[in-house]
Amino acid sequence: MPAPLAYTVYLLAALIMYIVGLFSRSSVMKLGKWIGNMMYIIPVFGGLCRKNIRAAFPEKTEDEVKEIARKSLQNLALTALEFFWIRRHRDKFEDLIDLTELHEVALQGQAMMKEGKGTILITPHLGNWEFGGKILALTYKYKMATVVRSSRNPYLDKLISGTRSHSGDVEIIYSKGGAIAMKKALDSGKALGILIDQNVKLRHGGIFVNLFGLPVPVSRAPATLGRHKNRFIAVGVCFRQEDGSFRAYLRRLPKEPCEYESDEELTQAITTLSEEYIRMAPEQYLWMYKRFQHIPEGVPEEVVRRFPDYAKKVKRSFYTRCPARNKK
Repeated sequence: MPAPLAYTVYLLAALIMYIVGLFSRSSVMKLGKWIGNMMYIIPVFGGLCRKNIRAAFPEKTEDEVKEIARKSLQNLALTALEFFWIRRHRDKFEDLIDLTELHEVALQGQAMMKEGKGTILITPHLGNWEFGGKILALTYKYKMATVVRSSRNPYLDKLISGTRSHSGDVEIIYSKGGAIAMKKALDSGKALGILIDQNVKLRHGGIFVNLFGLPVPVSRAPATLGRHKNRFIAVGVCFRQEDGSFRAYLRRLPKEPCEYESDEELTQAITTLSEEYIRMAPEQYLWMYKRFQHIPEGVPEEVVRRFPDYAKKVKRSFYTRCPARNKK
């Protein structure tokens, strides 16, 4: 992106952030729902959501699928607006969230951190996924390091990362080439926050696991880092409530990380727990993402038929880098 255009986009985003910060909480909720409804009628947004929901929930009626898709886009819009809004209203943040379902496990993680042991905190794109790290950093004083994808716009990236970092309280680690930084953060006793539900090619450290009965590629990093020193691992979400408040959840895995025999088994356990959360409130999940894009080798035909029409069978390069051709 040319520098003048990138800076213009940054200025526009900063202006929107400032304006949204002036809104009341009720106005933010109304605007988010309106934007979500407008997004739903655009085929590239609403259509993609419906395809993914049908793949994940083949038993649901068409009306149910449409309603989940519409509310999912409302949730996406609200999450984006709240990301801007909370920067100006940090004093109201803790009052918005019910910590009853999070408190016990959060204290366990806090105890680990006091002993200088790193913890791994995982969340799917569900509810308000931006608020999970904020809760633990502000309320429980976790030393957080959050793994994010960098923006192609350096100005915009600085604005977004600055909002996520709570004025320096949270370290930002970029996912591309971030393996060493993640290990270093854990070894220094920090809590590593990771969004787990993104497609990762196997040649980039991905691994296939089952999500809603369909194979999807996710990062094996949490499992590798967790099993290495039997680190504390928990999966959490911040569900949106009808009145505009939130209820946070944090759960540990059924077994200690060292008790899983492989990265595959541990990654599947993380994904299974994430799926349980999604089933609790599917209308709050980010369905506007090509989650079921890759069909691995050896999948039975009856499973292949469940994939959305945008899915494609993976090529050899998905698993390993093709050797460079010899130049003549």
